[in-house]
Amino acid sequence: MTTDSGTATLVEELRERAGAFVNSHVDLWVTVEDDGTLILAGQDPTALFQAAADWLGDGPACTVVDTRWIRGTAEPAHTLCLYLRPPGAELTPQRTAERV
Repeated sequence: MTTDSGTATLVEELRERAGAFVNSHVDLWVTVEDDGTLILAGQDPTALFQAAADWLGDGPACTVVDTRWIRGTAEPAHTLCLYLRPPGAELTPQRTAERV
């Protein structure tokens, strides 16, 4: 998979922000994949959705092109994946082959 320069720049911004963000959201795991996917995980689904709203509300500017919710049996019990792209970028998620 290739990543365009706009997505690569967004990924850098997201990763820079992730460390400080997780410090202000206790009991939350945060990671950013190379394709611009923000992954939030934790035990409390309400806290995950609030964290996603906080993240999107505080920037950087991005467009959510797809989401995925995963419920597991081990910690973390809930995972929310947000497929993010820079504003104006192609809005086709690149992970459609993985979906069930």
